Amino acid sequence: MPKFKTYQQNQSYLLPPSLADCLPKDHICFVINNIVDGLDLAPVEKTYSNIGASAYPPGALIKVLFLAYIQGIRSSRKIEAKLCQDIAFRFLAGNATPDHGTINLFRKSHLANLKEIFAQMIALADGMGMVDLSDISIDGTKIKANAGKNNTVNLKQIDDYKKYFEKVMWEADKIDEEEDKKFGNGRGYDAMPAHLVDPKQRQKALESAKRKLEKLREAETRIKEKQEKAQSKEDKKFRKNSTINLTDPDANLLKMKDETFKVGYNAQIAASKQFITAYDLNNDPTDTRSLPDMVRATEENTKTKIKILKADAGYFSKGNIEYLESKNINGYIPPQKNSSANNDFKYDQAKDEFVCSQGKRLVFKKMDRGAKQYWGVECDGCPKLAECTKMKRKSFNYDFELARVSNEMRQKLETQKGKSKYNERMAEIEPVFGDIKHNRGFVSFLCRGKAAALAELGLACAAHNLVKIFLRIQSQPAMAY
Repeated sequence: MPKFKTYQQNQSYLLPPSLADCLPKDHICFVINNIVDGLDLAPVEKTYSNIGASAYPPGALIKVLFLAYIQGIRSSRKIEAKLCQDIAFRFLAGNATPDHGTINLFRKSHLANLKEIFAQMIALADGMGMVDLSDISIDGTKIKANAGKNNTVNLKQIDDYKKYFEKVMWEADKIDEEEDKKFGNGRGYDAMPAHLVDPKQRQKALESAKRKLEKLREAETRIKEKQEKAQSKEDKKFRKNSTINLTDPDANLLKMKDETFKVGYNAQIAASKQFITAYDLNNDPTDTRSLPDMVRATEENTKTKIKILKADAGYFSKGNIEYLESKNINGYIPPQKNSSANNDFKYDQAKDEFVCSQGKRLVFKKMDRGAKQYWGVECDGCPKLAECTKMKRKSFNYDFELARVSNEMRQKLETQKGKSKYNERMAEIEPVFGDIKHNRGFVSFLCRGKAAALAELGLACAAHNLVKIFLRIQSQPAMAY
């Protein structure tokens, strides 16, 4: 018997082998293939025109992107390389090899309706008993945009840049005018003194200045529109309403988990038993305003009424609790620590005033954004004044309705059922972000603009869900799709 097996690189085949036969029978690409073949892709197909050359089938490109995002590959050039080198990718693409430009164009231009396809995957998971669509957890995470924070500007900076580029254009036009007077229609620049600018370079600078000036004017218009939509002076001062990033105008300067500030998006995800039921993207620095949107998105995707919702303290607000109550949703959201006045102040309901630990009174002064504002009237000479406040008198706002809903929520969460239900959130939503960001390497967006970034997030969420379905099938073969 020979010592080594036969080795032949140039063996010809009478009939080419099937790509599927070259892969393990339990490869995840087969699950991706079967699932996508069973989806209604009309929402994506309708984004194509009947004019021009034939396009690659959307189903093939979706399968390829799903497998790529599962493997943590998002670069269109790396996906193109996989289509040439990796059997699983070639199988899903039907042995086609679209280039990176085609892949990137499809991702940016044809996945605006990806959520409709995503919803079909949720229905599949529901049919497999993987989720409880009436009981969800929501959370958010900051993801870096494809833009630098140095390109974030406010109205004053835009005005300064506009003046600079207008000056560049004025100087270039002035030099051209002087040359025309001096040389007429001749090639005067050949005999031009050394201190004059090269016309080609000057023209290049002029065109660049025009483009940048146009971009600055667009940015100025968008900031003014955001200022007009802001409901109060405080809203107008928010960074998201007073600045804009010139590279990705939809992104915002946000505080990341590592305490640094970067241009990014706030990715919102709802999940049931670690299966994503909805996703969204905004540029808000906090999660509070996202709760109603995530409820609507989940119910739209699942066509199921939500009965229970769990979230962390970042989602607690009086408005959110009232919203959940109006929708008959049982919420488990811990109040924030600063949701009520300092415990050292005791309230006298009969007099509608507070009394501090030193016996000094704080009386009602005025209403402020739905809360009552109380001012100290006996703070002069108080030995604890310096510890109590940096101002001449102590003052604070107290929202009695907020205090009521906060106390009711605390009491609910202190019960055995409340503790158990809220603890489910940790195991239900936190691992989802861990999988997407750590396992799949999704820590920054490649595409710019909210629409394209949202499509990227959708692909990452779909990849996570496909792995969940694949693992369920592996653990219960009888459930094979």
